[in-house]
Amino acid sequence: MSEIDEAVPPGRVVGALEVLLQTPPFLRSPKLARFLRFVVEEELAGRGATIKAYTIATQALGRGPDFDPSLDPSVRVEAGRLRRALEDVYARHAGGIDVRLAIPVGGYRPRFIALDAAPALAEMAPDPDPDPEPDDVPPPVMVRQRPTGGISPRGETMIIALLAGILLVLCIDLALTVSARFAPDPAPTRELAVRRQ
Repeated sequence: MSEIDEAVPPGRVVGALEVLLQTPPFLRSPKLARFLRFVVEEELAGRGATIKAYTIATQALGRGPDFDPSLDPSVRVEAGRLRRALEDVYARHAGGIDVRLAIPVGGYRPRFIALDAAPALAEMAPDPDPDPEPDDVPPPVMVRQRPTGGISPRGETMIIALLAGILLVLCIDLALTVSARFAPDPAPTRELAVRRQ
């Protein structure tokens, strides 16, 4: 599918949104579906300038009014997951979708791009052999997907710091235990000496 640079009618955008929401990545994750629906509907309603991390968190993801996007990266994380889900849908399940919905990196406002249903290369391709031999069938194209799981570098740093802190506490506890065992018995206090008399 090739992209066409033109204004996309809202009806086509809504149709594409409804098809997208019925694909596996969005059926598996209602949170991503709410995120996508919210940003698309806000943009179509003319409120695209108000699409910020706070509004997404409080109006689409169910966070409370005390949500602070500078302390909580959950909207950025979900936006990354949403971008990957959209890439997956357009790579695997794009049949019947004639508009590309994209969330550019660095923001949350969606872009709508009309897709040409018939790729330009198909026009130049020769007619396929009506009765292909088994050897003539091309092998399936394997698309390697980026792994969606894993830990971010920031997460790795936090885990290392946490483990270092636990190790430090264990070392201090061990040192106190060892020093208590090998310390000489304290001299009897004066009170005990008075009782003995």
